[in-house]
This record gives sequence, C-alpha cells and structure tokens, in this order.
Amino acid sequence: MAKMQRDKGMRGERELLGLLSEQLGTVVQRNLVQTRDSGADSLSIPGFSIEVKRQETPFRQAWWDQVNATRTRTGVAPCKGVIPVLFYRQSRHPWTAVFDLADIYPNVDAGSLCHTDLPTICQLIREEYPHVRHEEKAVA
Repeated sequence: MAKMQRDKGMRGERELLGLLSEQLGTVVQRNLVQTRDSGADSLSIPGFSIEVKRQETPFRQAWWDQVNATRTRTGVAPCKGVIPVLFYRQSRHPWTAVFDLADIYPNVDAGSLCHTDLPTICQLIREEYPHVRHEEKAVA
C-alpha cells in the first residue's frame, strides 16, 4: 500500500473516531496494537470491533469478509461479546456503517447485512448497550 493511501486511511480513522467520540460522549481511540490485515481499527466502544475504510470504491464484500475474519480468529460468536461494525466513506459522501443484524437480533439469519448512517448506528449503540452513554449538552 502506498504512503498516500495509508495516510488517507489514517486520516479517515481519526475523522470517524472523532465523530463517534462526539456522538457517543466517550473517547473512541485507534487500536495501535493491531497487526496488518488483522485486528480492529478500534476496540474502544465496549462490545464493538470497528473497522474503517476510507476509499473511493463503494462497499466491497472483501471488506466485510475482513471484519468477519477477525471475529473467526477471536472465536467470538454472534450475540456473545464483540459485534463487528464496518464504517466506510467515499469523498463527498457521509459515513456508512455496516453490521450483521444477526449480531443484534438472534431471530435473523446470519449474513443479513444492514447499511446505515452514522447517527443511526450511534443511536443503536446507545440503546442496545446502555454502558455507552451519550452526554447530552445543555442548551442555553
């Protein structure tokens, strides 16, 4: 991977993690101990493994396969621990989050991918996992 691509990826990670921190009211940091092609970009949100892609191509199944490979290596089963979420963004487009509905709703077949926007995934995180608190800002 060229340096320009790596830099763009790191800027994308910082951008997204800053937005998540702002919307969730908690510090979301990069996972600095991940190894190449494995691990998550962030594990700061309890119960979630975050992978970030900042590329000009639309969603690729290979990205989701990478997220699932991390789950397989760690042996984490759906609804039992860490839920993988893939975030991706093209230039001049908003962030999109992808997750498997089976990780949240046990009656849904695995592989039922949901593509949603940043505010919606943040709302889901706050509702489904109350230990992640959003600090409401007082309006004067």
